[in-house]
Parts: sequence; C-alpha cells; structure tokens
Amino acid sequence: MNKKLQRLLTILMTGSRAEFKLAKKEISVLWHRDTEGFKTGALVALEFLPKFDQIKTDLNKEAFVAGLSFFFLALDNDHFDTLKNFTLRVIQHPNGHIREAIRHTSSWLFCSLTSRACPFVYPPGQELTTKQKTEQTKAHEQYLNYVKEIEALIDRYSLDDERVKYIEDMKPSINKSLQQLWSELADSRACQEIIAETRPIPSEVFFKRKELEQEITKLLKETRSDFDLSDVKNAIFHEEDTDDMMEIVAMFDRGGDTSELSNILELATDAWNYFPHQMLGGLSPAEM
Repeated sequence: MNKKLQRLLTILMTGSRAEFKLAKKEISVLWHRDTEGFKTGALVALEFLPKFDQIKTDLNKEAFVAGLSFFFLALDNDHFDTLKNFTLRVIQHPNGHIREAIRHTSSWLFCSLTSRACPFVYPPGQELTTKQKTEQTKAHEQYLNYVKEIEALIDRYSLDDERVKYIEDMKPSINKSLQQLWSELADSRACQEIIAETRPIPSEVFFKRKELEQEITKLLKETRSDFDLSDVKNAIFHEEDTDDMMEIVAMFDRGGDTSELSNILELATDAWNYFPHQMLGGLSPAEM
C-alpha cells in the first residue's frame, strides 16, 4: 500500500491532466477497498507535504492538494497540527483554484475537531470515557488556536477598502479564502460551545439565559415561526450592528397587535443582552 500511495502522490505532483485524474480515482478506490490499509499507508503523505513548493505547475499543485482529501481523512486526528500548518500555508497561495482545493480538503480537519470536541454520546448524559475527555481537551485547544491563527492571517490580508457585509460579495482573494475557512470553523455550534466551556459564565447570566431559551422556544411555537432557538442565538452571535436585532424581531412577528409586538421587542432585547456576541469575544453585553 505504501508504494502504491507514493506512486499516486508522485503522479499528482508531476503527471499530466489525464494522468492525475486517473490517480485521484485510484486513491478513492484504494480508500474504499481497503480503508484500514490506506490509513496505515497514509503516513507517506507527510513526506510529500514539504515538497509542495517544488511542484512546477499550478495545475499539479491543485491536483496534489485536491488528491490529499482521503489522506487528511486518515491522518487528521493524530497529525492535526501538521495538516493544519500545511493548510494555512497553502491557502495563502495566489492561485484561487489552489486555495479552493485546500479549503475543501481541509474540511476533514473541521470534522476531526468537532467530533473530538463534541463527541457523540449515547444515551444522552452518559459519562465520557477518560480517552474521550483527553481528546476533548486537546481538541478544544486545537480548535481555538486554529481560529486565532486564521484571524491573524485575515488581519494581515484585510484591505481597508473591503467594505462588503457578506463574504459572498467579496472579490476572489486570499482574504476571501481565509474568511470562508474561518467562517466554517467560527460559525459552528461546536466553536460557540467551546468558547462557553473555556470561560466561566456568571451564575445570574447563566440562569437568565436558560429562562430566555424556554421563553423563546415557547414564543416561536406560538407564532408558528419557521425559525428555532438556534437561529435566534446564531443571529445574535453573528450580529454586526444594532439594526440586526430587527432580524430577530422578524423571526417572531406575525403582524399581531401592539401589545404582542411590545412583548416580542422585550424578549428580543433581553436575548440580545444575555446571549453571546462574536464581536464581543463570545461575551454578552450583560457580561461586559
């Protein structure tokens, strides 16, 4: 298996378009045919990562990065930092196709982090094993460090004249690729839970949040809203200015009378003040 994978990685780095297309298909076949054998042999990819800059054409660089997908899947848990460092190096490449390839390949790092940071427990409430707790602590640290490193790169590449509200509206650039990579991580519920767990919440804020969660859930059902509690919390977490609070009000509003709107505004204001905001570093206005 090792020699086969070495041969295929070499083709990705040096072969023609027809050759590396076949090589990527063969990698997929090997993974599905002998997953355990692939996982053992996947270590050879670590020897090829430092050779990325030696690849002569951008087309082969893109093929190589895209062809690493199953290798990332096999190695992400035990070699996360190595793959993360490679990802952050390649996503700064001036070629947009190469940046997109590494962004999609690195999705396996996100899967690895979330599965270890928030392990599946059945039945609910069951105590985590010692191994799961150890992996969870490690994943929390890796998750937060990964986000911080991406944010540092975003600060480096951000342009003063980039005045768009949504990532999708940005022109293709290294900054946009970094923003997209960051968004996948920071927008996830796992990241919000990690931030909450690594920072103690004052008891009065904690209990107020629990009370608000119940009230919001109840009102959403009463108004037959298409949204749920997580939509409200996400809207607050990712707000950019106070006008965004009206988006939350709209989640409840069904065109009722003035007294109903007044209750909705009061609940939305409390939620705004007690739930965490990304721009406040994961704190709520009440905590600030």
